[in-house]
Amino acid sequence: MVKIAVAILVIPLISCSLLWGQSTDLGLEPDVVYHNAQVVTVNENDDIVQAIAIKDGRIVGLGSDDRVLGLAGPKTLRVNLEGKTVLPGFYDSHVHLRTGQGPGVQDWTRVRTREGLLDALREHASHLEEDEWVRGVLRNEDWPEDKLPNRWDIDQMVPRHPVVLTRGAHMMVVNSMGLAKAEITKSTAEPRGGTIVRDEKGELTGWLKESPAWRLVWRVAPRPVPDRDTIRMNMRHQLEDLLKVGITSLNVAGVRPAQLSTVQEIYEAWGETLPRITLQVRLSPGYDQNDTLEEGVERSIRELRGLGFRTGFGNDRIKLGAIKMSIDGGFSGEAFWSSQPYPNRPDFTGLVRIPGEAFYPVAKEAHDRGWQLGIHAIGDAAVMMVVDVLERILKESPRENHRHYLHHVSVLPPRETLEKMARLNIGVSSQPNFINSLGPFAVNSLRDERLARNNPQSSLARYGIGLFYGSDAMPYDPLFGIWTAVTRTGHDGKIYGADEGVSVKDAIKSYTLGTAYWNFDDKQRGSLEIGKVADMVILSEDILTIDPDRIREIQVEKTIVAGTVLYSR
Repeated sequence: MVKIAVAILVIPLISCSLLWGQSTDLGLEPDVVYHNAQVVTVNENDDIVQAIAIKDGRIVGLGSDDRVLGLAGPKTLRVNLEGKTVLPGFYDSHVHLRTGQGPGVQDWTRVRTREGLLDALREHASHLEEDEWVRGVLRNEDWPEDKLPNRWDIDQMVPRHPVVLTRGAHMMVVNSMGLAKAEITKSTAEPRGGTIVRDEKGELTGWLKESPAWRLVWRVAPRPVPDRDTIRMNMRHQLEDLLKVGITSLNVAGVRPAQLSTVQEIYEAWGETLPRITLQVRLSPGYDQNDTLEEGVERSIRELRGLGFRTGFGNDRIKLGAIKMSIDGGFSGEAFWSSQPYPNRPDFTGLVRIPGEAFYPVAKEAHDRGWQLGIHAIGDAAVMMVVDVLERILKESPRENHRHYLHHVSVLPPRETLEKMARLNIGVSSQPNFINSLGPFAVNSLRDERLARNNPQSSLARYGIGLFYGSDAMPYDPLFGIWTAVTRTGHDGKIYGADEGVSVKDAIKSYTLGTAYWNFDDKQRGSLEIGKVADMVILSEDILTIDPDRIREIQVEKTIVAGTVLYSR
C-alpha cells in the first residue's frame, strides 16, 4: 500500500475548563450530554474537548467531563461515547438530487464490463417490439473512452432497435439505428457547445458529448419521466441515505426553477427527518437548451426575474443558495475548456457551453438582484473567463460579502487568475473525490505537471483562496473525500501530485465550516460551538490519528441534526 506523509492535528484535550455553560439553577439543564468523547470542535483554536451538552437542538456546554456533566439535571440524558470521536456534521457542497429513471429506462450502473453490458442490451431488447427504443444509464467512473462501446459494438447485439445510453452527465452512446432516427449523419454540423464524435476516417462513432449534442437525440427519442410522487419518494430516500455517511447539511448544485416546489413539498412533509438543504437555482443561457445565445440570455433573465426571491430566502432547514451556470463540459468525456490543446487532439481545447457574452449579462443581473453566484468551471480557460467576468461585475457593482464561488476548478489556472480570485474573495467548491473516481479521464486529457496538479488543493490554499468540499456523487461520502484529499490516491492506486494533498485537519474543516461559510451558515453551523446548532457525527475510529490510508474505512456511528439522532448504524 502506498503511503505519503501527512500532517495530522493532535491537540491535547481541554480537560479542566468549561468553554461555556448554562446553569441548572435556572431550570435550563441540557436535554443530553455526550461525554467520555473526543469532540473535535473545528472552532478558531481547533479545540478538542471531552464532552458536549445540548438543549433544544443547540449546544449549551463544551469542556471536560466533570464540568459539562455538572450542568446535567435529573432529566438530562447522559451518553457515554467510550472515547469515540465527534465531528461537526459534514456539509456537502455539491449534491445532485436524483429524480430516478422514468418507465422503461434501464439502470445498468452495476454493469462494469463491455461483455456484460452488451449481453444486458441484447437480453432487454429481446422483450421489446421491433423499433422500440432501448434506453439505459451507465456509471460514469467505469466507462472511460477506451472501454466504452461504440455504435458498431452495440449494432452487433441490438441491430433492430434504436439504443441510447447516457454515461453520467457528459456522454451519450447511440447505435446506428438511433443515429438514423435522430437524422445524425457524417454531414451533420457540429452543435455549438457539444461534440458528435467521429473516428480517424470521419465515421460517426455513436458518441455524443454534452447536452447540446444530446438534444439532437432527445428531439426524437421518448424521454419518460417519473410521476411527481415517485420523484418525491426518490429524492426523500436519497436524502435519508446521505445521513448514513454523516451529511447533516448539503448544497444542491443546480435545481431548475420549476423543481423548487417539489423540494419544498418534501421538506414540508419530512424536513425534520432529513439533512438541512440549500438549493442552487440552475440557469442555462448557453447552448445546453437554446439554439442561439440571444434566446438563452433572454430566457434566463426572464426566469431570474420571475423567481422574486434571492440567496438566503428560506429557513434553517431549506433555503435558496447561489445561482448555478455551467460554463464548460465535464472532466470525463474530454470536454472541459482548456487553455492548451488536448494532448491527443492538437486542434481541440474543449467545449464551451456558456461563452462569456452569454454569461456576463445573466451573472450581472443575478448579482445586481442580490444573488450569490456558484459557477461550474472545470477547465483552466473556463476558470479564467469566469473570474474575469466576475471582476468586471464587481467593479461595476461593488458588493461586500458576495461570497461568489466556482465549482470544481479541476485544471489549475495561471498565477494571475489565482491572485485575482484571492483578491476578489472568490472561493472554490472542490470535489477531492475526482482524484480517485475520474483518474482514468485525467490521464487521457492531461500530461505532466497539469496532470499532477489536477483537482488542486494545496495550490489554492497557498494563494489564500477559500476551499470547501463536496462529493458530486463520486461517491457521496465525505470520509472518502477526506481520504482522497489527504492521500491523493487515484482509481488505479497511484498517487497524483502528493504535494497537492492537505492535512486531515484542513480536510475536515473544508467539509464542515468551509462549506458553512460559503453558504452563509457559519454563524449557525460548521463547528461545534456554544449557541450553534447541534449538528454532529460520531465516528467509529479516531480520524486524527488513524493511518491516513484507512480514513475511508471509518464508519459513521451516528448522525445528529439539531440534537436529534437521525441515523444510527
